[in-house]
Amino acid sequence: MRNDDKRAAGGRRMMLAAPFALLLAGVALAVPPQVGPDTAAAAPVAAAPLPWSQLNRQQRDFLQPLQGQWDSLPPQRQQRMAGKVANWQRMPPEKQARIQQRLAQWAQMTPEQRRQAARNRQRFQQMTPEQRQRVQDAYARFQSLSPAERHLLMQRFRAERQRAGDGTATPPQH
Repeated sequence: MRNDDKRAAGGRRMMLAAPFALLLAGVALAVPPQVGPDTAAAAPVAAAPLPWSQLNRQQRDFLQPLQGQWDSLPPQRQQRMAGKVANWQRMPPEKQARIQQRLAQWAQMTPEQRRQAARNRQRFQQMTPEQRQRVQDAYARFQSLSPAERHLLMQRFRAERQRAGDGTATPPQH
């Protein structure tokens, strides 16, 4: 295989895999850990569980997608998320909607899907800026496709992954 062919195949592979990695990374990023002046130097303190009933109305409304799982979340995550609601509500409506959509997606994920999302997020953060930009560009191209084209591309990607059996499928050559 010529170098140009290898590069093209790698680019197609990246284009197919990138949207899924970004989707999962984006879900994982819905509530990123925050480090600020009040948390940077603080020693880890065991947070007390925050019952759903103790959230105020705005917090319950915003975090509603997580209501069914709230009690199973780690107390530190409960505290952090409840504290973020005021910040999220000051964001433009489209950003608020995106956060709520990601919370809803996260709530629908299985524990294994959440672990995979965390691994994808970690891999994305370890990429060079150029690699991250290529993934973001591929994701933007994927998003610009019609829903039918995206569906077809996802079907092809899943079929190739199944054929490869190890999750490293290459896209079909054209």
